[in-house]
Amino acid sequence: MMERMWNHILDRFGHAVTLRGGEEAVSLRALVQPVLDRGREQKVPSPLGLGRQDRFRYMGPAGYPLDLDTIVEWNGREYRVQVAHLVGEGVCPHWWAVLYPREEAAP
Repeated sequence: MMERMWNHILDRFGHAVTLRGGEEAVSLRALVQPVLDRGREQKVPSPLGLGRQDRFRYMGPAGYPLDLDTIVEWNGREYRVQVAHLVGEGVCPHWWAVLYPREEAAP
């Protein structure tokens, strides 16, 4: 029952995203929102100048796993997975992840 409610939430409030892993791509709906860290700067110095440190929280359906090689396309941009876990097993399973903008050139 909870899984059905979770899928309804994703259908109603989720964003259109595409998960790409290798040659495969799948389109689905997931919740994606910025992580607002109060004590963390958005831009930090690096040897190449100021670098963005944006992070986004991802919550998506259990049937579509994410790993560190998954590229998430959302809102016209590409994101890499920093960390991902399958959570809520037995109650409301879903994938929870932290994403960051992909900055390297696409192949």
